[in-house]
Amino acid sequence: MTALLALLLVTTSPRDTLVVGLLADPVTLHPHQATDLVSAAVVGNVCETLVQFRAGGTRPEAGLATTWATSDSRVWTFTLRQSIFFHDGAPLDAEAVVANLESIRRERVFPGKAERLGPHAVSVTLDKPNASLLATLSQPFFALQSPRQLAASAAAAATARPVGTGPFRFVSARPGTVELEGNGTYWGGAPKLRRVIFRRYLSEDALAKALFGGEVDVTSALGQDQVKPLRRSPETIAVDSRPGLNIAFLSVNNERPPFGDRRIRQALARALDRTALVEGILGGHGEPARNPLPPSLWGYGTHTKELILDRPAARRLLTEAGFPDGFTSTLMVVDAPRPYLPAPRRVAEQIRDDLAVVSVRLQLREVASWAEYVGSGSRGDYDLAVLGWQADTTDPNDFLAALLESEAIGTTNRSRYHSGEMDALLKRARRTSDPHQRLASYGEVQRLFQKDMPWIPLYHVPVFTARRQSVKGTMAGPTGILRYDKAWKGD
Repeated sequence: MTALLALLLVTTSPRDTLVVGLLADPVTLHPHQATDLVSAAVVGNVCETLVQFRAGGTRPEAGLATTWATSDSRVWTFTLRQSIFFHDGAPLDAEAVVANLESIRRERVFPGKAERLGPHAVSVTLDKPNASLLATLSQPFFALQSPRQLAASAAAAATARPVGTGPFRFVSARPGTVELEGNGTYWGGAPKLRRVIFRRYLSEDALAKALFGGEVDVTSALGQDQVKPLRRSPETIAVDSRPGLNIAFLSVNNERPPFGDRRIRQALARALDRTALVEGILGGHGEPARNPLPPSLWGYGTHTKELILDRPAARRLLTEAGFPDGFTSTLMVVDAPRPYLPAPRRVAEQIRDDLAVVSVRLQLREVASWAEYVGSGSRGDYDLAVLGWQADTTDPNDFLAALLESEAIGTTNRSRYHSGEMDALLKRARRTSDPHQRLASYGEVQRLFQKDMPWIPLYHVPVFTARRQSVKGTMAGPTGILRYDKAWKGD
C-alpha cells in the first residue's frame, strides 16, 4: 500500500458521515441570532421555519405551517402541522410558535404579536401591513426553537444551542467543529446520513487540500482563486456555480464625522475602482455593484446610474465638504473569508490604496475574529469596514430593510443610516401586495440610496459549491444555504 493511499484511507470521511468545510466558526447557535452565513448553515439543518421557498422560487411553500391566510396583509392566520415534536420531545403547537415569535420580537424587534387561536392555529397581528411577511418568516433566523430551550437560553445565554424539528439534531460544538446527527423520526423522512460534521480550516488552501484528499465532502467557502484548480479534477470534484444574491460593500459609519456628510460618502464612491476589484481580486468572477440589491433579485433597479470611477469629482466633493486636503481615518478588516468576500484583506488594501489617491488616508484596523468583527460593526465601533450581505429571502424587502431601515440600527444596519424618507419608502412597499406598486417603491428606494450613498457598493459574486463526486442529493435553498436531509454518499 502506498503512503498516499494509506493517507486517503485515514482521512476520507465514512460513507454515513458528511464533512462540510468552513473557514469560520458559527457566531452563534441560537437560531434567532443566526444572521451570519456560517451560523445559518448549521442552524438551518436543525431548526425549521413556518414557511419556506424552493431554490430559485418566488412562491411560498408549506414548512411547519401548512396553510396561511390574510385579507389585509396585517392580520395573518397560520395552521400548523400536527404530530410534530422538537428534538427534546416538546410538541410543535400554537404555544411553541407564540413563544418563538415573542422571542424573535425581543431579539429582532419583530413588529407584531402572535396569539393562540387553537391547539394548532396561530394569528399574527402586525403593527402595520407587510406584504412580505411570508418571505420574512422563511429567513433562517425565524426558525423555531424548542420552547424548553428558549427558556434555558434566556436563563443562560452561553448555553444557547439549536433544538428544532429538523432532519438533524445538534450533538456538540467546540472551536473548529460542530457535529449533528440524523433525526430518525424526522417528519419529512429520516435522512440517509448518520452524521454531519462542520469543520473549520485555517485557510482556503488548507480547505481545498482537504477537499481533494477526501477529508472534506462539500464546501461553499472556497473563493474564485480555487475554482480553476478544482475544475481540473472533474473525475473527483464537482463545482456548481449560481448567481449570488449578495453584495460586498464599504460600510460607512454615518454617525462618525466626517461621514455624516453625504458629500463625503459620494466622494468615496467615486474614488473606488470597482472594475479593478473584480478583475484583480475576483479573477473576473463578479460584477461591479451600483445598487443595494443584487441584479438577480426581483426589484433590482435597472435604470439607476452606473457608479463610475471619477477621482476629479471625488476631490471636488471633498473640497465642498471642507476637506480640500483630505482626512485620516481607519478601515476595519478581518481576515475571515466569506462567499461574498473571498479575500477581505486584499479588498481592504485596494480600498486603502484607491482612497489614498484622493488624499483619504486610511489605517487598517484588524480584528481577531469574525464574531468580534460583526459585534464591532453592530455596535458602531468603527469608521469604515469591509462588509457584505447575502439575501435571506428572495424578497427585496428583507435585503433592503436589513441594511437601510432605521429600526435595524444596532443589528444589521451597521452603517447606522437613519432616513425618514427611506423608512417611509420601505414601509410603503411592504403595505401593498400589488407587485407593480412594490416595484415602483423599490425603484425609488434605490434612487434615494444613490443620492444618500449610506454605504458604498463594491461588487456581486457568483457562489460556488464544490463537492466530491461521491456526494449526491445536496440541495441549496433560495439564498444558497445547503440542506443535507436528502444527501447521501455513493461510490
